[in-house]
Amino acid sequence: MRPTDAVNDAGNSAGLPVWLATFIRDAERENETLTENGAAHAVAARVALLNRLRASAKEYLDTEITVEEAAALLGRHPETIRRAVRNGSLPDGRAKARGNIRIRRGALEALATPRRGTYDPIADAQDIAQRRSK
Repeated sequence: MRPTDAVNDAGNSAGLPVWLATFIRDAERENETLTENGAAHAVAARVALLNRLRASAKEYLDTEITVEEAAALLGRHPETIRRAVRNGSLPDGRAKARGNIRIRRGALEALATPRRGTYDPIADAQDIAQRRSK
């Protein structure tokens, strides 16, 4: 087994943001070059570091946070987060249907991207009126 295989065996980069998965993949390629040049000790240290990075990132992204924490992280209003959960843009991690909404931190990337299109106040007003009539 080559030293870089340990990184691959430890788990792939699924579930990580694209930029981080790209960073890890590039570092693994650099490890192959280092291995070819006889820098096995450097590769072993880098493999250990990449494994720790991947595990820490996964732990951070899998942490569940509240609506208010999610809103603060994204710079959005809490109702925007609740609306995203209601319409399915964000998965709801509640254990009970009537419990507080819990959101996986890694899922926020879907809302962190810049908004496309313009704000539609009529659609927003209709959405609010529809929810109040229930």
